[in-house]
Amino acid sequence: MELKLKALYEPLTVEIGEVTVNTAIDVTADNLMNLTEVCEKASKEMDEVSGWQRQAEKERNVDLLRKANKKAAEILEPAIVCGIGQEAYDEIVKACGAGRKISKSACNIVMVRVLYAIVDTVNEHRGVIEAEKAAHYLAEADDAQPIFNAAI
Repeated sequence: MELKLKALYEPLTVEIGEVTVNTAIDVTADNLMNLTEVCEKASKEMDEVSGWQRQAEKERNVDLLRKANKKAAEILEPAIVCGIGQEAYDEIVKACGAGRKISKSACNIVMVRVLYAIVDTVNEHRGVIEAEKAAHYLAEADDAQPIFNAAI
């Protein structure tokens, strides 16, 4: 018998210029539930910010764009920290600055991609869990079909 399982800490490598930040996404059972909640909340809040950004670009309103970028950074940070921890988050911010002081909102383009990686990993793990649950319930049915690409 061979048993292959997903890692409870999925490796994540973020390369920014010449700097590489190696970290891991915590997808342990307890944190997977937390991550799901935090990421869903961040996604909903980012929809509002995207509206501000579109409006700011349309009106060429620099102040509204700054407000939207600052709010986006405030939304992204808790979700990313939940996934990779504060230390790794801070390392990514530092890497964005390339040795210079930089605001968190200036790192949004990088942090959005980090959040996408976290969300993808969460969805992948949840899909595996749901497939395993379904397979368990169907195991006794003689005509049960295998489940592929199960999603929540």
